[in-house]
Amino acid sequence: MRNDQPQAWKLYEDGRRYNNSLVPNQYSLVETNTEFFIGNQWLNLPNTSAMRGLPKPTFNIIKRVASLFIASLTSSGVSVRFEPLAYYDGTGLVEHRQQLLEGADPRHRGPRMDAAAFANAEVANLLEKFKFDYRVRQALFDGAQTGDYCAHFWFDPDAQPYGGAFGQHRGEIKMELVDGINVMFGNPNDRDAQNQPYILLVGRDTVENLRWEAQRFRENHKAPGGTETEGADPFDLFHPDQENDLFPGVGGKTELGCDDDHGKALYVIMYTKVTREENVTGPDGKTGEKRMVTTVYATKATRSGVIYENVDTGLSLYPIAWGNWEHQKNQYHGRSLVTGLIPNQIFINTMFATAMRHMQLMAFPKTVYNADLISQWSNEVGQAIAVHGLQPGQGIAQVAAHLQPAEMSNQIFTLIDKAMAYTKECLGATDAQMGNVRPDNTSALMVLQTNSEVPLENIRAGLYEWVEDIGAILLDMMGTYYGKRPIVVEREFEEMVMGPGGVPQLDPATGQISTRKLSRKVVQEFDFSLFKHLWLNMRVDVGATTYFSEIAMTQTLDNLRKDGTLDVIAYLERIPDKLIPKKQELINQLKGRMAQGEQPKAPKSKGGFAQGGALDDDKLLAALPSPTQARFHDLNPWAKRGVQRVMRSKVR
Repeated sequence: MRNDQPQAWKLYEDGRRYNNSLVPNQYSLVETNTEFFIGNQWLNLPNTSAMRGLPKPTFNIIKRVASLFIASLTSSGVSVRFEPLAYYDGTGLVEHRQQLLEGADPRHRGPRMDAAAFANAEVANLLEKFKFDYRVRQALFDGAQTGDYCAHFWFDPDAQPYGGAFGQHRGEIKMELVDGINVMFGNPNDRDAQNQPYILLVGRDTVENLRWEAQRFRENHKAPGGTETEGADPFDLFHPDQENDLFPGVGGKTELGCDDDHGKALYVIMYTKVTREENVTGPDGKTGEKRMVTTVYATKATRSGVIYENVDTGLSLYPIAWGNWEHQKNQYHGRSLVTGLIPNQIFINTMFATAMRHMQLMAFPKTVYNADLISQWSNEVGQAIAVHGLQPGQGIAQVAAHLQPAEMSNQIFTLIDKAMAYTKECLGATDAQMGNVRPDNTSALMVLQTNSEVPLENIRAGLYEWVEDIGAILLDMMGTYYGKRPIVVEREFEEMVMGPGGVPQLDPATGQISTRKLSRKVVQEFDFSLFKHLWLNMRVDVGATTYFSEIAMTQTLDNLRKDGTLDVIAYLERIPDKLIPKKQELINQLKGRMAQGEQPKAPKSKGGFAQGGALDDDKLLAALPSPTQARFHDLNPWAKRGVQRVMRSKVR
């Protein structure tokens, strides 16, 4: 039977045997971690009367600690930035190559083009479409539970960029997250995805979609005579199966019971790298010498048939970014945060459960009575209890009494508290990080918060490496699939500053028309195939957005404003938006007043002296060039006062 199966399926069975051979079993480990994380922490108990009567409390410290760590790791915005390897790679060389491809004379160059700027703009557009910040959180939750997180990219040839607003260009890059247990490396002892002989992605899809995909591929790859490629009918090849027992979580094992068309089947996507010798086309469009070129080939198959096979994607990199929560030696699977917490979590739950069971059984007093004198005892309020044969002088205490409950040792709860505290301490989850302290001294809290994040630095470094791999994959895919197409980029424009009545304003320092730079989004056409001939350096930029970093930033801006370093406009432009409602509207109003010659009010110190106010008029005039000073002295008094107001507003 194995000889009749596609090669991709045989490799999938090899990968499944490898996961089963790990100690502990990788499938069981992922299943246990997933259930413990969501709170199902009382699974597979022995079916005994004692276990059935035992309370089953869940104090899920696993989820709280994991959520805290992930929130801390994602509190800083992450972006990918490209820079040219050398100055000419970013400007002249790109434009030179593009003009050579278009047959233009290289001696007559047009405006220079920055390839890194186009790469940055398109990657920013893609990450926005991917909802990348949310995807990063999802990936880290996967890593915290299973130890691995993986991003898979593919090119959708039918999608329309920008909804077709800029022409009939087709094709967009898509992204999805794949469970780490459903990714299999050809060399499982090496965690570097790009060094693998092959990579398998396992998934499930409806049989209807699989049949349609196979039929479409055959129609697009017809034989030279115009007939479709040979092979069995897709309707006969693909049928629903029940091979979902290895997918994590209850949801992965539960599907709709549908008919043959809408049922699901397991599929495998296999990526391999093939190296061959071919003629290389240079940037001038001429064929150069032969050299070895490596490209990625793709195959998709099920147990019973092939959907497509050995399709040359043209990519140089596997479209898979792989990351681990914590690296493990000599295997590509990582170690999750949950794995190390499960024994502690079980101890805390069971100790609480036994204490609660003790309280249920022993917390209330028990009544002991003489059955010869009292036929039946009742605890009903106000109910009379009959006593028969009470002897003279016999007290009621000799007929019935209450047994006081046994006291439970306080060491139990002390041990539970210490177990929870030591668990958090060993993980680095401090009170400052978990928000259990009052933010009275923000400076001290910032130091504590920074120190508490030290245990996460290795995990954060792995995350940034994963994001860099994503940037390299996106650049490779853009150079392979995009071709020449429009792209939305930001460009700076220099415009005149208009005063009242639409009259351009003059700069009192130079006597020339005042200008300002504005940034606007524009549409430009760019040939992305040039990325195949370029090497761009890449880095991950991180911006702090935590609560205490905003406090520190605001305090710094306040100090700069008080000592006169910042004027009111510069201060408002830099302060966080949420601190001042309608901030941009306020900035526009202040700029309008300044254009009309009004001065913004300077802040006052406690002693009543202005802080950051205008400099002395004589000092301002002395700082101007000599010709400008001469022209100033020739003005009439009214014009001099107007110029002085403008100069004061400029330095505020």
